[in-house]
Amino acid sequence: MSLEIHFNQVMQVLLGSYAHRDISAQQLIHTLDLTLLDEHATTESLSRLKNKANQNEVAALCIYLNHLDQFSCHNSIPLATVVNFPQGAEDLDSSLGSIKKAMQMGVAEIDYVFPYQQYLQGEKQKALGQCGVISKLCRQNHLTLKIILETGAFPDMKSVYTASHELIELGCDFIKTSTGKLPTGASLSAAFAILSAIKESKADCGIKVSGGIKSAHEAYSYAILSELLLNKHINKSWFRIGASSLLDELLKII
Repeated sequence: MSLEIHFNQVMQVLLGSYAHRDISAQQLIHTLDLTLLDEHATTESLSRLKNKANQNEVAALCIYLNHLDQFSCHNSIPLATVVNFPQGAEDLDSSLGSIKKAMQMGVAEIDYVFPYQQYLQGEKQKALGQCGVISKLCRQNHLTLKIILETGAFPDMKSVYTASHELIELGCDFIKTSTGKLPTGASLSAAFAILSAIKESKADCGIKVSGGIKSAHEAYSYAILSELLLNKHINKSWFRIGASSLLDELLKII
């Protein structure tokens, strides 16, 4: 059994002791990036998503670029879309083109997949350089940039921590755990590594946990861990959860 598996098991128990910590389901909802990344999503399902987002004041709506035309640029909830998704293997020009198109369609936030395969195969500077260009474009256009690290592809906590440090230096607004498209999505060990890098850097960077988070218990665990490590209350300005079905589970608690 790996060190990360032991870590996740112990953290689940320890964080469970904070079950009554002063975090409400409503607070968690306000940090939620309500997500529907289904290429075959219907007009009806997208409309329901928009209504649920507006009614519950989530942090953002995350959908595919080709579905943005169904949402008004005056939508009350910020729009987010994914770029270089899900494998992180697009060329830089394609990613830049997607971001520019998304801006024209009213997007406020970009969830960009880090070229993690390139990075893990030894082309670190090329992968980081591509992220640097993306970060510069987003800053120039006042777009919130969430870089998806795809932590499930990394061999251990230390490698997640190191990559997080390198991405923070590029000026991203959030580091996000996962696309949700690999067998291993979010984990407490990966979140701990990212949060540790944020804490050490003292940078104004947040975390977004995503990839298989479906229960309220899981959401609370990530929120509590984040509060404990960074010593501040969760807020959508620095803490997000990306999920599709979690909203319904949190509404049951309310």
